[in-house]
Amino acid sequence: MPLPLHAARQGSLRIAAHRGFSRHFPENTILAYQKGVDAGANECEIDLVLTRDDQIVVIHDLTLARTTNGWGLVADHDLDNILTLDAGAKFDPRFAGTRVPTFAEVVAWAKQTDTRLAVEMKERERANRMTDVMVDLIREANAFDHVAISSFDHHDLQRVKQIEPRLQTEAIVYHRPLGLIETMRSGNIDGVSLELNHFHRADAEALREGGIAVRLSLPLPEKLAVFWQSGRDKLPMIRRCIQDGLIDALIGDDVDFLCMLAKTAAEIED
Repeated sequence: MPLPLHAARQGSLRIAAHRGFSRHFPENTILAYQKGVDAGANECEIDLVLTRDDQIVVIHDLTLARTTNGWGLVADHDLDNILTLDAGAKFDPRFAGTRVPTFAEVVAWAKQTDTRLAVEMKERERANRMTDVMVDLIREANAFDHVAISSFDHHDLQRVKQIEPRLQTEAIVYHRPLGLIETMRSGNIDGVSLELNHFHRADAEALREGGIAVRLSLPLPEKLAVFWQSGRDKLPMIRRCIQDGLIDALIGDDVDFLCMLAKTAAEIED
């Protein structure tokens, strides 16, 4: 059984591979997800976009050019065409032939490997249609224990809850708003994803008291090195918050770094 959204309540920590182990493997591919799990992740963050023929594919951008050999908007292509594209060669020629997976394929993989999915809704033009298709697929697969739905658009999350209350939701927040807990409660949202630049221990304590799960998004370790080298190391604070049960999940591109951080947090002596 995957770890619960509120993993810290059980003394656990979700390690979420952002778009899979995307530091070393082509993002949002089953290869990257499996490599993330192999490296120690127990959760994979994935991104959903709707095709022209109302199928859901797992890709970050609304366009194809950055990660595949395709061109144009995902929304202007049918699934059959997208499945012919190469989603690995642009990352590294070694991964040529890797393809864009469907949401159904990734859900099946998650159930087979008992991995949690942090499912981010990227679709903007037909968000309601994608929500309907997504929820139907989750129901058909009976994957409620394996998924939580996230988005920058908190209205989308509110609608997810309205049409399927069994689904858990996580709001992505790139700033430090006033009334964060009240806002989450108003949307019946279960968790929040915070960026390190806007992470404060007091907020994490308040969120825990409010029954809202906390996911902390971390940059690559070399970006944090600037703080280490200038005597402003952020890792001791993060480790202490993990040990004190204030963080339910770490998410980032470098799974090895996340696992190291979790291990060293567990070794802190009271």
